[in-house]
Amino acid sequence: MRRRHRLRVFFERTSRAASLALIVLLIGHAFYSLRERPSLRAEGPAVEDALARWSTTETPRRIHVGLDSLPAPHLRDWLAAFPGAGTGASWDGETPAPSAVSVEPVADPRKPSKVWVAARPGTRVELRDELGALDGTTAQGHGTVFVLPRLEGRVQASIDGNGLATNDLQDSLSIKSVLVVSMAGWEGKFIAAALEERGWQVDARFAVAPSGDVEQGAGQVRLDTARYSFVVAVDSVIARYADQLPRYVRQGGGLVAVGEASSVRALEPLLPARRGIPTRPTDFRRETIDDPRQSFALGDLYRLKEGAMVLETREDKIAIAAWRVGDGRVIQVGYADTWRWRMAGLADDAVEAHRLWWSALASGVAYAPRFDRQVPGRVEPTPLATLVERIGAPAPRELELAGILDDPRLLPLLFGVLVGLLMLEWMSRRLRGAG
Repeated sequence: MRRRHRLRVFFERTSRAASLALIVLLIGHAFYSLRERPSLRAEGPAVEDALARWSTTETPRRIHVGLDSLPAPHLRDWLAAFPGAGTGASWDGETPAPSAVSVEPVADPRKPSKVWVAARPGTRVELRDELGALDGTTAQGHGTVFVLPRLEGRVQASIDGNGLATNDLQDSLSIKSVLVVSMAGWEGKFIAAALEERGWQVDARFAVAPSGDVEQGAGQVRLDTARYSFVVAVDSVIARYADQLPRYVRQGGGLVAVGEASSVRALEPLLPARRGIPTRPTDFRRETIDDPRQSFALGDLYRLKEGAMVLETREDKIAIAAWRVGDGRVIQVGYADTWRWRMAGLADDAVEAHRLWWSALASGVAYAPRFDRQVPGRVEPTPLATLVERIGAPAPRELELAGILDDPRLLPLLFGVLVGLLMLEWMSRRLRGAG
């Protein structure tokens, strides 16, 4: 009997303490709600509607959104505006893979574009424009580069199947003519032909005799960036223009020095290296069909100057080097008789391959001033970085007491528990004398 009495007293005291605690909690929450604005949360598809409510009918102290995908730019900017209105904002959820895409015009008459995509190593990168799929590859290092013949509208880079970064050409290029200077011979002839076939407007000076040249283009040569994008110097005939070249290059003009042009003393300050004498003749063989430049005679480049960059090597020898001189760029080619690639007949695409190789050299040095291009629509070249820059890094929701009690579904439950505890205590008192 005494034991039952002690249990009843313990139960009554526990029930009374729990009831009082709940009453204090509810009263405290009521006062807090009058003094403080609530903290609210929305997730997934409900985020846009929640942002509308929080901007109009509700005035939360703090908001937190759970994202299930990369938010549209207007939602991202909307969320970023809340702190300026006195409402704290944070987010968590699905974060897109780090990525970035840049689109650059290439100095080429056919107007190709170079697309740089930053992505994690091993991820699958696929490109598409407004007409459809363009190209794809697996990222190596910290990304990959695509050279595309033509783009239609915005470029979208998809990383492992998720369409994320978008960009468009931000500017366009203005290119001028090309000057090829050479002795009358196969090398100068086929360099000029390759560039013309690519779409370059070529002026040429082919020396035939001390008293005369074979001329193509304007009569008097005056090296100026307003007239020429770059100059190709094939041999010692370039010495005729040695007094104009330094000023032209330093003002931004390009120079490609091939073969014996490297031996012109007046050009030495403009060249990134010295060129040796070729140790073997040009010899195209069937086994070099996959890499025809193995067959070129090569005067290797040595004594590279500070700031020079190696573009191509053959075994342990430097074949092509480049550097900047003032505002201009210079490429020095150690190969000789590159025209034989075109004429050897080892591959069906030899002419096109020779043309593409020379167009790549041309694009690497060409003076091509840029002009801003109006981009229709909005692009997101760095979606994750822009998201973090605008609304901060993702953070887990702070589980504050007020935040828990702000859930309207919890209050009726707490009230029901309180009523139940009071009823149990009342029944315990009523039944105290029974039995």
